[in-house]
Amino acid sequence: MKSESMNYRGKICILLISALFLVSCNKTRRGNENSFCYWKTTFTFSSAEREMWKETGANHLYVRYFDVDWNYNEQMAMPVGTINYWDTLPCVHFTPCVFISNRVFEKSSRSDLDSLSVRIKKRILDVSQSVSEKSYSDILIDCDWTGKTSENFFYFLKQLKNDFHEKEITATLRLWQYKQRDIAGIPPVKRCLLMCYNMQTANDYTVENSIASLSELKKYVSGDKYPLKLDLALPIFNWAILFRNGRFIGLLGEVAKADFENNILDYESIGENRYQLITDKVIGNFFARKGDEIRVEMVTKNELENMIQYLKSEIDLDSDFRMTFFAWNESYIKNYGTDEIKNIYTSFSK
Repeated sequence: MKSESMNYRGKICILLISALFLVSCNKTRRGNENSFCYWKTTFTFSSAEREMWKETGANHLYVRYFDVDWNYNEQMAMPVGTINYWDTLPCVHFTPCVFISNRVFEKSSRSDLDSLSVRIKKRILDVSQSVSEKSYSDILIDCDWTGKTSENFFYFLKQLKNDFHEKEITATLRLWQYKQRDIAGIPPVKRCLLMCYNMQTANDYTVENSIASLSELKKYVSGDKYPLKLDLALPIFNWAILFRNGRFIGLLGEVAKADFENNILDYESIGENRYQLITDKVIGNFFARKGDEIRVEMVTKNELENMIQYLKSEIDLDSDFRMTFFAWNESYIKNYGTDEIKNIYTSFSK
């Protein structure tokens, strides 16, 4: 009887330990996390970037695994742009991200979405094999769904949760979806990542800064609280937009104001953050002509801090809140400074 009792107690202990292990493995968050979005198709971290990572105080990374778009030839949703190389992650915790084009939910039937959920799970697992020593407990699905596609998109999220039941499924939330929830609907998830950037149309000549501004943010975030838990994604990226006779020509990535301000042989200033070419010139992938105009966009440190203070006053952030910057890029981070980014992280933990 004594040995049977000990065996019984031993089995109970094993069950309790196993239960605790499962709970700890499935715990989605570990308190406040300081995060970046990694949105490149090749994953590498140089030694200089690793040092920069430590200086910012970041401890989590959203990693774009692949995109999904509608293939008109095959008449089905198919993956594109899968991340093609893995370096060692700079952090222990990360979140796989999948961007899905809204066209997928315009074109797909319910059976298509059932199949898509299974195929996306398989591809996530396949990509994750190369970073199997790291842990992830949630998956982010990024889609700019509309009122017309919300039913299909929400159905897909439920199916993915059923297929990937051991992980938490989260979704991105555009500002218009936050404000116009009567049109967009509320996704069937527990948590969303609110994307506080790309507030206006970049190809509009009359816009001053399409990336973000406090005045535009206030148009979207005010009034009733959102019914789901929210994390925040804020912009530290910059770009320039090329116009010809007021018409949009193209987007120039990873350029800075100094590139135009300090080049008086090719450009002249014609206003705040606007420059005109005084000669023909190849810029990136574009052949720019004399008289073309360039609008440089970024969010200043002061404007970013004002946006943060406003968001903190308008949104209830829980103890597992994640503060994220879009996007991880050495030049973007140098523009703001690692101390500035670390201070922003710290301000959310107070």
